[in-house]
Amino acid sequence: MPHTFDDILEAIDGAERILLGSHARPDGDAIGSAVAMGMLLRGAGKEVVVVNCDSVPEALRFLPGINQIQTPDSAGKADLVITLDSADKARLGREFWDAAEGCGRVINIDHHISNTEYGDINYIDSDSPATGQIVYQLAQHAGWKLNQEAAENLYSAISTDTGSFRYPSTTAETMRIAGDLVDLGVDVGEINRLLYESYPRRRVEMLRFLLEDMQISDDGRYASVSLPYHVTEELDLQAGDTEGAIDTIRAIDSVIVAVLFESLPDGKVRVSSRSKDANYSVGALCAGFGGGGHTLAAGARMAGPIEVARQRFMERVAELMSAK
Repeated sequence: MPHTFDDILEAIDGAERILLGSHARPDGDAIGSAVAMGMLLRGAGKEVVVVNCDSVPEALRFLPGINQIQTPDSAGKADLVITLDSADKARLGREFWDAAEGCGRVINIDHHISNTEYGDINYIDSDSPATGQIVYQLAQHAGWKLNQEAAENLYSAISTDTGSFRYPSTTAETMRIAGDLVDLGVDVGEINRLLYESYPRRRVEMLRFLLEDMQISDDGRYASVSLPYHVTEELDLQAGDTEGAIDTIRAIDSVIVAVLFESLPDGKVRVSSRSKDANYSVGALCAGFGGGGHTLAAGARMAGPIEVARQRFMERVAELMSAK
């Protein structure tokens, strides 16, 4: 039987100290949902340590309470583990699981359809556009009081994972929740300015490189860009600088599938893909390369070099597009 909010709350009630984490290379949903959840659990009388294997992206450091996020090696022992927004164990990082060893049961809360249900308690709502929305619903079910700081984190989590409420996964419930968060004091104009209108120059320089590199199919229905590691070094790009970059080519009117390839320091290639049409599932494409995600947004890690990874993946994209 699927696990419920009551299963989660029963486990939380029996815990004193909770280890809370979200996926490495965190985005707005991973950070916002984790920070808000930490605030909510502390408000419920729990001792909580929030960790992430990677640093908070510069673009998200304005969020209140962000300094509560620690490195896993400073976590100490806990008697319950909660993971957020991570479809599989590997995405949390080896350091997280080293810290979680011996810490009791694992609660896995996520919205990715590709979630492997690695927890002892798994609450996976693939119809939810963001883990932040699930955290809000859990808080409402539990009767936990949301303050303005938690509301700002949840609003940012939901906004970033819905493309500022533009993606098809956005529901009427999502909009109602956003309205409730605004009622709690979220300044929509200021949050949107900080999230979407405060980019460092290096990110704009990166976008210029990507646009010059863009390859688009003859029929204009699919396109790709690549970011070699030497460009990352030359521009001194920081964690989070590539978030949302794929939307630049996805926004081309004829493009249905857009893909970003990014070389990583370990030689692997990070693949980020987006689709505008559920008939062309990038989730299924990425699953074929050991990745996963959603029908319209998914990712994978591939072996380099980046030119080879791009060719292999885009050949599969071409096959998908020509089949329908």
